[in-house]
Amino acid sequence: MTRIFISYSRQDEDFARQIATDLDRLGADVWIDVDDIPAGVNWSTAIQGGLDTCETLLLILSPDSMGSNNVTDEWQYFRDEKKLIIPVLWRPVDHMHFQLRRLQRVDFFTQPYDAALRELYTRLLNPDGSLSDDLLPPEDSAPPPAKNAITAASVRGLESKLVLSGHRDSILGVAFSPDGTLVASGSEDKNVRLWYTTHRKRIKMMIGHEKAVNAVAFSPSGSFLASGSDDKSVRLWHVGKRYGITALYGHSGGVTAVAYGLREMLLASASEDGTVRLWDAKARAGLGVLTGHSGPVFDVAFHPGGAILASAGGDGTVRLWDVVEQTETASIRAQDSVRRVVFSPDGSLLALGLSGEGVALLDATTHVKLGIIAYADYNANCVRGVAFSPDGSLLVMASLDGSVRLWKVDDLRAGEANRALRVLRGHEGGLRDVVFSPDGTLLASASHDASLRLWGLKG
Repeated sequence: MTRIFISYSRQDEDFARQIATDLDRLGADVWIDVDDIPAGVNWSTAIQGGLDTCETLLLILSPDSMGSNNVTDEWQYFRDEKKLIIPVLWRPVDHMHFQLRRLQRVDFFTQPYDAALRELYTRLLNPDGSLSDDLLPPEDSAPPPAKNAITAASVRGLESKLVLSGHRDSILGVAFSPDGTLVASGSEDKNVRLWYTTHRKRIKMMIGHEKAVNAVAFSPSGSFLASGSDDKSVRLWHVGKRYGITALYGHSGGVTAVAYGLREMLLASASEDGTVRLWDAKARAGLGVLTGHSGPVFDVAFHPGGAILASAGGDGTVRLWDVVEQTETASIRAQDSVRRVVFSPDGSLLALGLSGEGVALLDATTHVKLGIIAYADYNANCVRGVAFSPDGSLLVMASLDGSVRLWKVDDLRAGEANRALRVLRGHEGGLRDVVFSPDGTLLASASHDASLRLWGLKG
């Protein structure tokens, strides 16, 4: 492997050090100024020596690095010397030099860190991409399916496990923590609650919103929770300490949905103002505004790969966005206002929950409609929650008639939407949201009856 020079802005030093440390661990020969310039040595002379002795430059892309004259001098020198430059996207950049846009970058912004590091390591070992897999650091193996996971084969054994009551009004949004031990709910009563998934013991209520809380989402680590409200704010909460960290403002209408990307810092929100906003949750700052919908935006969902965001609009469209470039890549027309949008676990399918026309299943690449779930009863067709099981075998829909219906995905793909595999009843009001736990052992449904139900297999 060639010797590597890391070019970065001082504001990105922590990330640059992390990259250097991990590449050292993998056997790379890394040059970074904070470690490789001895005390008393002329800084400019040392930098020149580093540039001359390295064959590859890792350029950490961020707004700060693109505004740095020193960073510009470094990558321009490498370009003039016709040496390899690998851009590493750390934070989105609005204005990038056209010469850098031509270069294939490694995306640490939308990808999980380990996946991006693996891609970078591949590029460094063999820039032409012909690297043998046995030379790469091993990927973490996927965990085996949970013993009591809800699948198409086991769905007949579902029963109500817990009824969680404590909100004073309709529950509008629900989310599981990544480890499945907690479930969060947002309510018309303006409050956010956390619950244990194994018993009914209440956890301290989190107060701060001034109007109804429409949506909640855990960060990838489970350390933080985001909530969106009709008070036009997105609030960030510390899960372990149960307190509010900050409120993010920018929307001019109620916030209808929130979703974290694959990294802790990336958060998306949808609003009745017709926009989608991207936030740096760590820096607590806006990253950009996505415009294009001609009506309220009801939902947002990240593709499993992290680089694409889908938004569901009251204008009857689902729009796909490139998260890094913040540009619209596709607009999909539905036959009705779209209230929910979700990708299948493998990213191959899109399920749309429609305001009054049931559920539509689409190919996520071609956008061809594969199947429709529709009922004669209007309230059954008013879908307010849609989710895929973690194994991808089931699609669940929650409707205003108070029922949870589970369908076999393979049947829908084949156009055989004749009847649901299972219908779950028990709520006394219409449903507003439904979600699977990450391991697939639990299903949570949120209702206008102010209760949250957890469903699981018997035994």
